[in-house]
Amino acid sequence: MENLTRPDTTGGAIVDAARPALADTYAVAGRFLCVEAEAQESAELFRRFFAGWHFARLEGADVPEPDATIQVCAGTPPRAPAGLESFETAVGGICRTDGRTYIFERDGSAVRAEGHGRGVEVKVWVGRRAASRETSALARLVFEATMAALRRCGLFELHAAGTVEPRTGGGFLVVGPSGSGKSTLATQLARAGWRYLSDDALLLRAGADAVEACALRREFAVTEQTVAAGVLEGFEDSLREPTAFDPLKRRFKPHAVFPEGFAESCAPRALFFPVITNEPASRARRLTQAETMRGLLRMCPWACYDRPAAAAHLGLLARLARQAAGFELHAGRDLLGDASRSADYLRRLAERASV
Repeated sequence: MENLTRPDTTGGAIVDAARPALADTYAVAGRFLCVEAEAQESAELFRRFFAGWHFARLEGADVPEPDATIQVCAGTPPRAPAGLESFETAVGGICRTDGRTYIFERDGSAVRAEGHGRGVEVKVWVGRRAASRETSALARLVFEATMAALRRCGLFELHAAGTVEPRTGGGFLVVGPSGSGKSTLATQLARAGWRYLSDDALLLRAGADAVEACALRREFAVTEQTVAAGVLEGFEDSLREPTAFDPLKRRFKPHAVFPEGFAESCAPRALFFPVITNEPASRARRLTQAETMRGLLRMCPWACYDRPAAAAHLGLLARLARQAAGFELHAGRDLLGDASRSADYLRRLAERASV
């Protein structure tokens, strides 16, 4: 694969070479993202992972100008500029950043972005180590590069499940780390007739009147505990085996199970931060706006890591914390496995908050 970029003689500034042979443009949540590559292998890497997300590949003569571009580069990443602040990130790797430059490095791979705003370019280098070529490492690299590009055109990731309450049409987000019950609750709410966006990852954007959440991942991933609870009774044949990236969960395509339930976006009305307990009864506590903001920040570390995009990211999270009621949810045995009870319980919490 030919170099898309080359360092100058000092190893500092980057000079663009000829435009790449392959350029794919994708539509996602009202934005357009282009992936440029010289090698078919690099283009296929992004195509493969994007096929699992709500990204639509555009073809034909009328493809719009992209809001952001990802360039897949050959060779080794250039040396980082002097004077950048460096620190380890929660997901592993090193982040280097200042008010303009953002660099993420892990296992010899790197993501680098300069500036912020429409038309920005994000450069990606895939490391040569065996660890950097593993499926999970490639998935992480594609995700980091894509989210860095999307943050620069007004889309911000949130580790949350998204559902739509049918009576009011308000969005209910379940926000939390892996193992907190997001997928279980999202699956149960979908089973109870609620519409769904994603079970694990969403994109936030600023709407005219409210913050909006947009679907990201196409598949749901559930634990064996959720399957055993009977939430997917009758649809066990839809379950697929775990992947290396998520070995403790089994995947299924929600549209095959709940074909009429998909929603592309919603305006969040309630945010639930769950913890699974072994208690017989669930309990919840209404959060203050400041507590809700802290909960969102824990699930959006890039709001602090990626300094060039931080102001817009933090502003959107603050707006979301004002817009939606936040709840700390201790999910007991009464909720897990009971779709109707889960739906009624969360709905009543939100109704009381709005009085």
